[in-house]
Amino acid sequence: MAIRLCSYNIEKFNELFHEDNSLKTSGKSGERLQAIGRVFEKIDADLIGIQEAPNTTQGIQSTIAKLENFASHYNLRTAKALTGFLSNGSQEIAVLYDPDILSISHDPSGTMDPEKNPRFDGEFHFDADDDNIREIYRHYRPPLEASVRINATRQEFRLLVAHIKSKGIFDNVDMIHVERESRRNRLKIYAECQWVRSRVEEWLDHGLDVVVMGDINDGPGMDEYEMRYGKSGVEVIMGSLFDPDRLLRNLAGRPMWGKYGWTPSSARFTDRFTGDPVNVLIDHILLSHGLWTSGDKPHRIWNPFENDELEPVKQELLTASDHFPVTIDFH
Repeated sequence: MAIRLCSYNIEKFNELFHEDNSLKTSGKSGERLQAIGRVFEKIDADLIGIQEAPNTTQGIQSTIAKLENFASHYNLRTAKALTGFLSNGSQEIAVLYDPDILSISHDPSGTMDPEKNPRFDGEFHFDADDDNIREIYRHYRPPLEASVRINATRQEFRLLVAHIKSKGIFDNVDMIHVERESRRNRLKIYAECQWVRSRVEEWLDHGLDVVVMGDINDGPGMDEYEMRYGKSGVEVIMGSLFDPDRLLRNLAGRPMWGKYGWTPSSARFTDRFTGDPVNVLIDHILLSHGLWTSGDKPHRIWNPFENDELEPVKQELLTASDHFPVTIDFH
C-alpha cells in the first residue's frame, strides 16, 4: 500500500483565521484559503506536515481547531490535526492526516541530559563552532515527534517535522552585523540539526523506520558560511557517509546553481543586496532505508516553474504560499 507524505510551509497561515478559530472566507484571505484547499486536493496526501501552522494561545485560539475547521470547510480527507510541544510565540508545527489511513500520536523521545539527546522542549548544550565551549540552544518551535501507524498494514514509523532556524536577517544592519548575524544563524542551524540527528540516532538504535520532513532553511551549497564549515544542516540530519546504513535518503538530489538560483527549488527569497529573487531548495523529506519508495517518480517538489504538469494549479500554488509543497510516496 502506497502512502503519500507531504511537507508544506504555508506562509503566515494564522492570518487566514479569526480569533474564534473560524476561517476568513472573504477578500484576499478567502482567496488564499481557497488556493490552499485546492493545492491540498491536488496533492492528495495521506499526511501533511505543516510549518507556520496557525497559532495556539492561552485563550480560545487553537491550532488543531483551526486546521480541522479548514479541512472540514474544504471537505478534505486529511481531517484530523495533531500538534506537539507548542512554541513560545506565534506559528506552530502541526500535521493534518487522514484518520482512515493513518493513526498518529504525539510521542516525544529524548533524555533529561542537555548534552545528550535532550527533549525538544528543553535545551541543548552543543559546541557548534568547535571552540571547546558548549553553547546553549533552544528550539523556538520544537520539532513535532509522532508515532505513525498505517492502519491497513499495521506498519509503524517515526515522524519528525521540523522548522529549523532561518538564515534570513530581517533588521536594518551594517555589513559588520550582517557578518556576525550570518555566522550566528549558521551555527544555530548546525545545533538544531544536530539535535534532530540525535533523535534520529535514538530511533535507528531501536530499529525504527524514520521520516524527517520540514523547512530546514538549508541545503547543500546554500551559502558562503556553509563553505567555511564544510557542511550543510541537511547533511547533518542525513548522517555520516562512513555509516551508510544509517543515512537518511534525500531523493531531491543535489541542487545545481543557475541563472535564477538553485534547481530544483522549493522556495524563493529576495537577495538583500541585489533585490533579485533567488530560488532555493530548503524544504526536505528524508527517509531511512527501511521505507521503500513507490512509483517511477516518488519524490516531487510541486514547483510549477519546474514542472509543466502543474500548470493547471500554478496560480493556486503561487497564491497559497511562498514555499512549494514537497511530497514522497513509499510503501
